[in-house]
Amino acid sequence: MNQILLFIGLVIILCLTIKPVGKKLPFPTLLIFIALGMLLGVNGPAHIDFSDYALTETVCSTALLFIMFYGGFNTNIDRAKPVAVPAVLLSTLGVVITAGITGAFAHFALGFDWVGGLLLGSVVASTDAASVFSVLREHSLSLRGGTDSLLEVESGSNDPVAYMLTAVLATLAAGGDINIPMLLAKQIILGVGLGLVIGWASARLIEMCIRVSATAEGAHTIFLFAVAIVAYALPSYLGGNGFLSVYLAGIVLGASDITDKVELAHFFDTLTEMAEMTIFFLLGLLVTPARLPQMLLPGLALMAFMLFVSRPIAVGMLLAPFKTNPRQVALVSWAGLRGAASVVFSLFAVVAGVPGGHDLFDLVFVIAVSSIVVQGSLLPA
Repeated sequence: MNQILLFIGLVIILCLTIKPVGKKLPFPTLLIFIALGMLLGVNGPAHIDFSDYALTETVCSTALLFIMFYGGFNTNIDRAKPVAVPAVLLSTLGVVITAGITGAFAHFALGFDWVGGLLLGSVVASTDAASVFSVLREHSLSLRGGTDSLLEVESGSNDPVAYMLTAVLATLAAGGDINIPMLLAKQIILGVGLGLVIGWASARLIEMCIRVSATAEGAHTIFLFAVAIVAYALPSYLGGNGFLSVYLAGIVLGASDITDKVELAHFFDTLTEMAEMTIFFLLGLLVTPARLPQMLLPGLALMAFMLFVSRPIAVGMLLAPFKTNPRQVALVSWAGLRGAASVVFSLFAVVAGVPGGHDLFDLVFVIAVSSIVVQGSLLPA
């Protein structure tokens, strides 16, 4: 335990030390954490043989729930309202369309069977909130026509749909018996219902406690930290969509008149940054670089196909009724970064026992890293 704690402490210090240097580089800082993990991993100088996919999936999912909660909590409702409809369309139908087109490409061009191809398409279909938020924050991008709000709402809310598709197709690929309509109904109903109820009840409860007694300083921060955990864990335990629930709970709490909301935002901003570092470092530590060369060409082909074909088709179709400027359509298409969420969902497939799950993880890792390098680096320009 002492060795583990020492390792964790030193890695955190190292990540925070190199982060300011990373901001001066032409690519997103998150890549540094992946590189650090790979450097310390089994094929790096440190030769740390870490291959616990189940533990990594648990830790990364936990970190991802806080990223999604803060994505909802930090949503500016007034700025989000004008783009709410197109953003929701992109985060729901857009994910389904992107997954379907990408899955068909994987089937016809790369030889995947239909279930495997659609599973791959579903895993990489969502825009990664951590990557998008990181690029927008690092470069202080203020985009015209509410485009930044559109991207933030879409990227913050599309992971639940990708997760639902992944859960269904991973179960089918693993040979499990599944009632798809029932599964989807439970995921949506419990995810939406519990997320809204927990968010509303938590907002009322925290204000009631503050009025009745002088709450200890920082207690409401701890309270919201616990609420985020419950908003994810309860629906997940009951068979609902925890990511959808925690995001909606965050939106409800963010829109509520909570005391010291600025201080809460500072806390969750720090927590989210820590969660992003944890996810990208662990994924870099888990991957085996020696296995990646065989996935390089198909991974780059899939990334390019999504960048120039499936994502633009989905965005163009869904934004056409809103008479969106073609330049905005092009920018939203380019900003569909694949990142941590996709790799975490591929871990779900590995843990579920999908045949070839380890190869899927390696392939998705290549897609995510190449997407962050190409799209993330050129997005500011």
